[in-house]
Amino acid sequence: MTCQVMQMKLSSIIAPSFWNTFNSKKSRQIDEGGRGSTKTSKNALKVNFHCLSEEKCSAIVIREYQNTLRDSVYKEIRRALKRLGLIENVDYNCSLQPLRVKLNNGNNIYFAGADDYEKLKGMIDEDTPIKIVWFEELTEFKNEEQIEQIIATFSRGNDDWFITLYSFNPPKNRYHWVNQWVEKMKSRDDVLITDSDYRTVPEKWLGKMFIDEAERMKKFDNKRYRWIYLGEVIGLEGMIYNPETIEYVDKDYISKNNLRVLYLDFSVDGGHQTSATACGCYGLVSDGYWYLLDTYYYSPNEKPKKKAPSELSRDIFNFEIAMIKMWKCGEDKETIDSAEGALRNQLYTDYGKRFHPVNKGKNKEELIDYSQAFLAKGKFRVLDNDNNKIFKKENENYMWKEGTIEKGKPEPDKTEKEFIGEEPYYNSWSNDYSYYYADHTQDVFQYWVKDNLNKLGIKE
Repeated sequence: MTCQVMQMKLSSIIAPSFWNTFNSKKSRQIDEGGRGSTKTSKNALKVNFHCLSEEKCSAIVIREYQNTLRDSVYKEIRRALKRLGLIENVDYNCSLQPLRVKLNNGNNIYFAGADDYEKLKGMIDEDTPIKIVWFEELTEFKNEEQIEQIIATFSRGNDDWFITLYSFNPPKNRYHWVNQWVEKMKSRDDVLITDSDYRTVPEKWLGKMFIDEAERMKKFDNKRYRWIYLGEVIGLEGMIYNPETIEYVDKDYISKNNLRVLYLDFSVDGGHQTSATACGCYGLVSDGYWYLLDTYYYSPNEKPKKKAPSELSRDIFNFEIAMIKMWKCGEDKETIDSAEGALRNQLYTDYGKRFHPVNKGKNKEELIDYSQAFLAKGKFRVLDNDNNKIFKKENENYMWKEGTIEKGKPEPDKTEKEFIGEEPYYNSWSNDYSYYYADHTQDVFQYWVKDNLNKLGIKE
C-alpha cells in the first residue's frame, strides 16, 4: 500500500501553491485562503499520505460541531484516499460508529466535534498515537484557548514530531479572534502559513461555472469578491451593504420594457410598541432579475393610538391581494420573522394565511452574509416608487453598532432614528405617516433571502 502511494506523482493532484510545503513537518501549519483554493482537499491528502507512509501515525480531524463531520471532512478523507489510488474495503475500512477510517497498516483517522471529542479519547489506540490534528473551519471554534486544550490532549507522548493543521477562510472582521491569532502566530519559527486562492488552481479542477461566478462577483461587488475568493480581511467598517450592488429603476420600468412578473414572494418583519411592521413584495421578472416591487410599512413610534394586530393583519392581507391583482400572477412563498408569533397567528386566524417562520440561523451576521451574497450576484433591483423610499433610506443608513466590531461580535445598529430636516415618510398601504426609521426593511430583505436560498442560487 505504501509503495502504491509513493509511486503516484502527488503534484498531479495538489495545487501548485502547496507543492513546496506539502511535505513540511512544522508543528503548526496554517492554511488561510479564499473559496476554491483546494486547501481542504490538500489537507485531506496530507493526512492520508502521512498515515499511509509512516508507522504508528494516526490522525484526528476536528470541527466545532459533531453533526457537521460526516458530510464534510469524513467525505473529503475518503475522496482523497480514492485519489491516491486506494480501494475501500481492500486498502482501508470505514465506520460510522465511531466515525473512523481504519487503514490496513494499523493506523487510524478519527473524526470528532469539539463539542463531543472527550468521548473519543478512550477509543484511541495507544499503540498508534495521534501525530496529526487537523482543525477544519477554524472560524467555527470559540477561541484560541479551546483549540490549545484539544492540542494538549492529543500531543502527549510524541517525542519526534507532531503536526497541527488549521484551515479556514479568514473572517472579514479584522478583530475576529482567528485573524488576531494569525497575526500573533506569524512571529513564531515553528509556524508555516500558506495563503492561497482559486487563481493558483488549474481551471479544469474548478469548472467554468465556478470561474464565471467568481468573475460575476468581482464585477458587481469587488470588495466581497476579495474576501470570498481571495481570502482578504476586508473589514466591517461603515455601511453594512454596498449601495452599488442595488440598482434602483423607474417605477414603471417593468411595463415600459414589456416585462412581466412571473410570481411573487412576501416577507414580513413584525413590530411592537415602538418598532415598525414592514412587508416587502418581491417578484421574479421575465428578465431574470429579482425586484422589490412594493413595500408596506407602519411605524407606531410616539403615536398615542397604535394599530392592533388585527388591523396590521388586515393591512398586510389587502397589500398582498393588491399586489397579486396588479402584477397578474400568483405567490410562491410568504415569510415572517420566526420570533413574531402574534401577527403570524393573527394572519392565520383572520385569513387562513400560513406565513413560514424563517430559520434565522446562528446569528445576525450570518443572515446579513447570505443577503450580501445574493446582492453580489447583481440580480436585484428596486422599483423607485414612493413606498420603496423607506427601503432606500434604511439601506443607506444601515450601519454596524459602534464598538461591537472591535469586540468580535458585530451587531447592526437598530436605533430608531427620526426623520430630521426632511418630510416624514408616507406609506399608501398603511395609509399612515412614519416619523422614525431603523432597519425594518433590511430585516424583511434578510428574512426573504434566508427563506429562499435555493431558488436565489445561494449555497447554505
